[in-house]
Amino acid sequence: MQSLLIALVALGTSGQGAEKAAPKAEIAASVAHPAEAAAANPSAMSATATPAGTVRLMSAEKEQRLRKLLPRVDDPSLQKILKDPRLILYTEQEMPRAYQEWSGSLQGIHSAYYNISANGSEPYGNGNREFPWGSPAGTQRTSGVEAFRFVWLPRDSNDRPRPVVWFRKRLRGDTTDGYAWTFPVGAVVGEALTMTGPDGYAYTFELRTRTRQYGSWDVDVFRPFPTAADLAQRIKALRPDWQNQPKLAAAIDHLEQPLEMKVLLLADKQPAMHVFRQTAGVDSLPPLSDDKLVGQLLSGTVFRSVSGEVWQQSPSGVKTYAPTTAAGFNIVPTNYEAGFVQVDSASCMRCHESAARPVSDFNPGRDWYGHIRGSDAILSFHPFAPESVSDNGYGRPVKMRAEFEQAGVIAKYDPQQHPAKFYQTLDVQQQ
Repeated sequence: MQSLLIALVALGTSGQGAEKAAPKAEIAASVAHPAEAAAANPSAMSATATPAGTVRLMSAEKEQRLRKLLPRVDDPSLQKILKDPRLILYTEQEMPRAYQEWSGSLQGIHSAYYNISANGSEPYGNGNREFPWGSPAGTQRTSGVEAFRFVWLPRDSNDRPRPVVWFRKRLRGDTTDGYAWTFPVGAVVGEALTMTGPDGYAYTFELRTRTRQYGSWDVDVFRPFPTAADLAQRIKALRPDWQNQPKLAAAIDHLEQPLEMKVLLLADKQPAMHVFRQTAGVDSLPPLSDDKLVGQLLSGTVFRSVSGEVWQQSPSGVKTYAPTTAAGFNIVPTNYEAGFVQVDSASCMRCHESAARPVSDFNPGRDWYGHIRGSDAILSFHPFAPESVSDNGYGRPVKMRAEFEQAGVIAKYDPQQHPAKFYQTLDVQQQ
């Protein structure tokens, strides 16, 4: 435990941690055991007719594999969306991580994984590969964790999608107009976090959603166990003889007894403006030493909203919002740090409001370029065709993604076709 505390304090002062070097091509070759996956999400195991206008960015095999990793949730409206064949799934393989740079000699859409800086001491050249923008919140020091994302668009009275609208805009700090976009009211953007178990199967441990409201985003997170008490109750149900198993008995004691937690700080190291700076307690789960049980806990449990929930609170009032562990395969990955992030819109906006901001806002003296990726407070999505993303520093002609245009998923903003009751805060500048 002491080594974990030291590592967290070190991260709080260094602000970066072990960032992922490059995106992985696949999530995992296998999803959770078929029987367990079917129990948790039976609809994902059956074939569904493909409605007109559906966009598929990957092979049917890969999409089916990812759909099986979407957990069953206790929210009927969200469950319906997760089952909808019109849900658009993607990873960084299908939608490369890209940012904009519209000043200087290297203007264009750039891959975050190519360093355009000529300064040999600059590690990335842009702000999209380090804490807090480099990986999903809480996963910056984990290993074996992958994410896939999805977008669902509401339909109009003719059952056509209300598109994400794009427009030209002079982003702050640039000399040429760049691009911005906004989602329609009712759009849902989500992220599923998975980890690979010792059996080689992928297990989903968290689902995150953002739902577009009028002028804001509503945030929610779904986990199999919102509180420590919930996990203890489920372990007892799955292992009635838990008292005869020393490791499980110790885990139950840890979950049910009052826990004093040391307060730690997690913060980025940007000198001009902190994006994330938060203190919280740390609850490190002990080993369960039962990999089959962990698989059942993750794959056989309906995920519930943790909005407003506290995972654990000490008698002295110290709170943490999610557990971590140093004990191998568990309900969260090792070194998970989501306990520092309360699940509410204000807390989550701390990082998401950075979308499209120039990196000079955070460190003006550093030799890095461009903007934080994304627009409309969503980091992972963009409307650009993959061939528009430069991987060598030299800008390429910008094109919108053809399959998105053909399916009506994106459209150039037109105030006559995209009324303000569905689209807000559009600072449109004509080309």
